[in-house]
Amino acid sequence: MPKRNPVRVADLRGYGRLAIEATLGLTELVENLHHNILRTPGVLATPTQAPTKGITGLVYKTIRGVTRLVGGGIDVALAQVVPWFGAASTSSPEREAVLAALNGVLGDHLAASANPLAITMQLRRDGRALSLHRDNLIATLPAPSGKILLLVHGLCMNDLEWQRNLHDHGAALARDAGYTPMYLHYNTGLHISSNGRALADLIEDLLRAWPVPVEELAIL
Repeated sequence: MPKRNPVRVADLRGYGRLAIEATLGLTELVENLHHNILRTPGVLATPTQAPTKGITGLVYKTIRGVTRLVGGGIDVALAQVVPWFGAASTSSPEREAVLAALNGVLGDHLAASANPLAITMQLRRDGRALSLHRDNLIATLPAPSGKILLLVHGLCMNDLEWQRNLHDHGAALARDAGYTPMYLHYNTGLHISSNGRALADLIEDLLRAWPVPVEELAIL
């Protein structure tokens, strides 16, 4: 049986931040609802987003304050522990699938809040990031050809999902058509224009570092 990967502290930080943000958002939603009920605005009146006042407002303010205090303390504590564990070199398909789905739904928020769960665009092989330097590519890629196949996954998915039932689609095209497959891993929850600009820059870096003259670049 393969050894299970240890819990990643960076992941715990990311999930902890989401839990705190969700609690704050729910508190605000309930307070707005409470405020509008107290106003008894009637059927035709326009609801407001104003906070409650008096003792009720103090209660909600206290809840938010305690939530931020607890969340900040947990985040700081976990941040101090991260260096002890170092960066994990491997992951699991289950973890990758969860992160891909989470980024597909909340990717813009994860990136804007610098959440550790946010996926950074990169090229990978076998789930490992590739360094786009000529020497690194020569050492990593077995006999690269001049025909590059860039496999770009869809929404809420990841680069590992090109493999299914022992069939690797990129490897099959490499065998049958002579391509060298490169697998893109990225945050599908970001705006298309943001991912497009990042992908354009990444492709330029890849072409500059490619070990042999490039004959063709195909994007699937």
